[in-house]
Amino acid sequence: MLGMSQTELGAAIGVTFQQIQKYERGINRVSAGTLQKLAATLSVPITYFFDAPPAESDQSRIVERQDGSLRLQEISTLLIQEGNLESLYRRVLDAAINLMSADMGSLQRFYPEQRELRLLAWRGFHPDSAAFWERVHLESASTCGAALSVGHRVMVPDVDASDFMAGTGDIDAYRQSGIRAVQSTPLVSRSGELLGMISTHWREPHQPIKREFRLFDVLARQAADLIERTQVEAALRESEQRLRWLASIVESSEDAIVSRDIPGIITTWNKGAERLFGYTSDEVVGKPVTILIPSDRHVEERTILERISHGARIENYETVRQRKDGSLVNVLLTVSPVKNAEGKIVGASTIARDITRRKRAESRERMLMAELDHRVKNALASVAMIATSSRHDSSSIDEFARSLDGRIHSMAAAHTLLNQRGRHGVALAALVRNQLAPYAAEASITIRGTELMLTPAAIQAMGMVLHELVTNAAKYGALSVPTGQVSVSWERRQNGNAGANLIFEWREFGGPRTAAEIKSGYGIRLIRELVPYELGGAADLVFAPEGASCRIEFPLRKSETAITEYESA
Repeated sequence: MLGMSQTELGAAIGVTFQQIQKYERGINRVSAGTLQKLAATLSVPITYFFDAPPAESDQSRIVERQDGSLRLQEISTLLIQEGNLESLYRRVLDAAINLMSADMGSLQRFYPEQRELRLLAWRGFHPDSAAFWERVHLESASTCGAALSVGHRVMVPDVDASDFMAGTGDIDAYRQSGIRAVQSTPLVSRSGELLGMISTHWREPHQPIKREFRLFDVLARQAADLIERTQVEAALRESEQRLRWLASIVESSEDAIVSRDIPGIITTWNKGAERLFGYTSDEVVGKPVTILIPSDRHVEERTILERISHGARIENYETVRQRKDGSLVNVLLTVSPVKNAEGKIVGASTIARDITRRKRAESRERMLMAELDHRVKNALASVAMIATSSRHDSSSIDEFARSLDGRIHSMAAAHTLLNQRGRHGVALAALVRNQLAPYAAEASITIRGTELMLTPAAIQAMGMVLHELVTNAAKYGALSVPTGQVSVSWERRQNGNAGANLIFEWREFGGPRTAAEIKSGYGIRLIRELVPYELGGAADLVFAPEGASCRIEFPLRKSETAITEYESA
């Protein structure tokens, strides 16, 4: 061969002198190096070229290998073009069965968290066997369970002679499908991760030779790539779906959600931020976050950024931020560090919630508590004054107890009205009816006036005045006899200061003649002194022979407005 002697050629390629002679008779112009390359290309030992010409069965295997190669090329093309996973799984499985000259086959995917294999596709099984192998665990007596356990291919030439299958449900499943021989090959990613299993099955005892597994292993690599690709694509779809959900949540949030990089430049801006601060996304993205921070709080922002750069998370931090129009808004901040894929902090995400209403409510609560404190102290002072005055004006303990009890009940009734109608005010008509209610069925009482909402302070003062008028009338005046009459009226009259005064009149008729001794009691002094002190007005109390009368006038506040005309009898 090309100047080499038969001895030299034999020594070069490791064959006998007789084999060289045999080869030379057929082909005499192939170098030893070319021969070696040819043997490696065809995946046959070099002695193949020195044996007798291939038998017909060997020629059939060569054709089958060529068909297998073409099938692998077809599968490779489909892996790129095909979009139907189920179809791809079936094609891969069909190729495996054909390459191994098998009768049946299965393709499984591995689930590491459950440590189990699950069927992706199968051919030729009895349905009950397929159901039995729907999920295969490490303890399974099947070849795929054994391969899963040991991490490499497991071949059983005759399942009836297998020790580890004997007496198990797996051997019954094999027999139900008419399986006598089976092999299972793990599908491993290029990084060494177990992805699944591909198995072929024969109806007769069978032992494939190593050469038959070569193309099959190429197919197994393609199947592993397919499963890995589907896993990656599924993870990407899931990640994209999560990102869409998060983006939707962020965009529809009522809270302002803003992110910025470490230098403090705004990078994202949601609709909530637009509503809260007044800027559009185009106006602020790329701008420093300090445009949202009042100048006197820049130190506060630097402190926050310092904590974030060390990985801290700031929660429920109350502060003030500045809107586009320059107005300030109370906000509750939660600031979290943002990390890149390597875990490095590259920015911060801030959730800002408008707490203006809450702050107003808290301020109002503090104001109401202060007012309550003030009113309780005033009420206690009034009770003390009433108790002292009632004691001085009473001739006996019983009289003192009755007068004190009545006056305290009168104050309590005014407080009850305020609680029932709200602390913003009570209608004057409701107060009048409340004080006259015990006598409404015993005397002729007329109530008429423009309905007015009085402030709590005015209601309490007028409640005390009405109580004294009613008590005096019940003891000495029109309410002490069945024939007596009482007329209560009021009106709202403009004054010269662009405001209005309340004119309130109390008149009694048909009662007994007024006794002189009632003219200097505590109740009379209270009426004459309380109206100027509490209401800034005047009280004119007259005890005429035909009955007592009282005219009260005091300025109304703007909140004490007219509602409707009121009249009852």
